[in-house]
Amino acid sequence: MPGWRTLIVVQDTPHVSTLILNRPERRNAIDARLAAELVDALSELAGQRGLRVLVLTGEGTAFSAGGDLKERLACGPKEAREQRDAALRATELLDRFPCPVIAMINGAALAGGFELALACDIRVASEDAFVGLPEVRTSGGFPGAGGPARLASLIGRGRASLAVYTGRQFPAREAFDLGMVDVLVPAARLRDEVASLAAQIAANSPAAVSAAKQLIRESADLDRAAATSLSRELRDPMDESADFREAMDAWRARRIPNYPDR
Repeated sequence: MPGWRTLIVVQDTPHVSTLILNRPERRNAIDARLAAELVDALSELAGQRGLRVLVLTGEGTAFSAGGDLKERLACGPKEAREQRDAALRATELLDRFPCPVIAMINGAALAGGFELALACDIRVASEDAFVGLPEVRTSGGFPGAGGPARLASLIGRGRASLAVYTGRQFPAREAFDLGMVDVLVPAARLRDEVASLAAQIAANSPAAVSAAKQLIRESADLDRAAATSLSRELRDPMDESADFREAMDAWRARRIPNYPDR
């Protein structure tokens, strides 16, 4: 359909934007066009002034069912590889996005769809959602966009191996108990809970939150001494920053800080 957008960008507030995967008729399966649009949108939003929180979700009743297997069956190896590469690039952009990214999991998040969620900083799921990496069972491949490594960092090597090798799907409650998702809420409250969480984060110092994200992301691959050194490197300049001055002024005036956009 000409003009039909497979990705919708919504600016919820001056500091929070939402990316909506918009192929509900295909359970938001990731085809080449959606992957390319997602890469372009993430690249553009990464430089957007004033953005402090990004939310990623799916239109309709699914977050994303993963890669579009129907498209892959109809294309050759070169095109299939290009589709996978674009999906991998999208997860890398999410992982390194300058501000926090919240995955709002409103239904099925499977295969490449769950890999997108795993690349986000925080996963909030509705109680009727389910997640998994079923590729070894359903497509004859394995999750190729970094999902196994990210899942292992969340729940440990053994549990991640069990999830990947069996291709199981996990209902939201079990996924929450295992640590695959971070917040579990009734479906009717999902959007309100995510909006509240995004507002809480957006009200804080954007420079401090961004630096904390960098530390959390990079310290996983560092030993204790290197992680401590990185923490000092990121923290020391903040005592001379505009955010620090605003926080101190607000504390003296007994008011809520109003951090400047950058």
